[in-house]
Amino acid sequence: MAEPSRSSASTSSSSSYPVNRGDSGAAASSSNTSVREEHDRYQHRHHDTELEHHQNGVSYRGSFFAFDISSEVITDDTWSCIIVVLTFWFFVAMTLILGVYGASNISLGPNCSLLIQPNPIFVQSITIEESNGAANGIELYGFYKTPPLDVETTWSETYVTTVQVYSHKSWIYYLNEGSQVNISYTVNSSGSSVFLIIAQGSDGLTQWLEDPTYPNTTLSWNVVHGSGVIQQDIDIASSYYIALGNLNSEEVEVELNLRLKAWKYNTTEAYYKCTFTQGRCSLSVLFPKGNIVVLTSPSPNQEPLSKTGDKLKKFQFQYSEAIFRSSFFGIFLKNIPEVFS
Repeated sequence: MAEPSRSSASTSSSSSYPVNRGDSGAAASSSNTSVREEHDRYQHRHHDTELEHHQNGVSYRGSFFAFDISSEVITDDTWSCIIVVLTFWFFVAMTLILGVYGASNISLGPNCSLLIQPNPIFVQSITIEESNGAANGIELYGFYKTPPLDVETTWSETYVTTVQVYSHKSWIYYLNEGSQVNISYTVNSSGSSVFLIIAQGSDGLTQWLEDPTYPNTTLSWNVVHGSGVIQQDIDIASSYYIALGNLNSEEVEVELNLRLKAWKYNTTEAYYKCTFTQGRCSLSVLFPKGNIVVLTSPSPNQEPLSKTGDKLKKFQFQYSEAIFRSSFFGIFLKNIPEVFS
């Protein structure tokens, strides 16, 4: 009776053993699963952290790289701007030397009062020299400031001239603003007409000569015959040409009576005066304030004119102001190393 009970106990014990293995296996399996999941989660977090660090590192490197590029671009732009400015200044200086402040010819009519204001930064002196030996009565004045334009003068001139076929004749006057020109004309050739114009400057005269029938290139444009009067007010200080043009197949004789009212600069306060006794006058330009130069011509000779020729006081001069200040270049060149440092 005792064995069956041991057997039963043994059976019971043996049957309980598998049950315990199953529980421990399940527990081990659950533990392994948890470990794997935790490992997976750790690897996932570690991977994300590495990826984030990697991305951040790229981002940082990209930011620093971009910053460096910007610095280089800014530096390049600065150098480019400096080079462009210096190049531009150089070409402007060369243009002024060879162009605006170069030598040029000027023609003066009677009772001229021409104001010249040189730039004290670029010009050190000006020189005016006669070119046709007719400088009698021409005077050059120097002023510390612009003199008043308050001297009024009026004079008359008469011309009897013959204008050849397909030709022209012109008279030059330098007139300041406020001046006035009155022209009385008589075309002596019966049945003929001529062009009578007033052109501003040599460019205006040249444009009219290119197409005499086009009226918009001149200050005053008229086709005249018989007798009449033309009046023109002057609003801009400049040289003006009174011209006759003949497009007829025969020469035409014309009589002109000119009455001009002009305003001249007051020269009583001039600190310098030159009368061209040596055929040349020079004047230094004051730095940095500068000064004013006025060139004047005398009244016309009132001797009667013959029918065979025209008498016109025309003065031609060589005008030069192409001398640059060495002090200006010295200052500029001295500053160049500072700009490029």
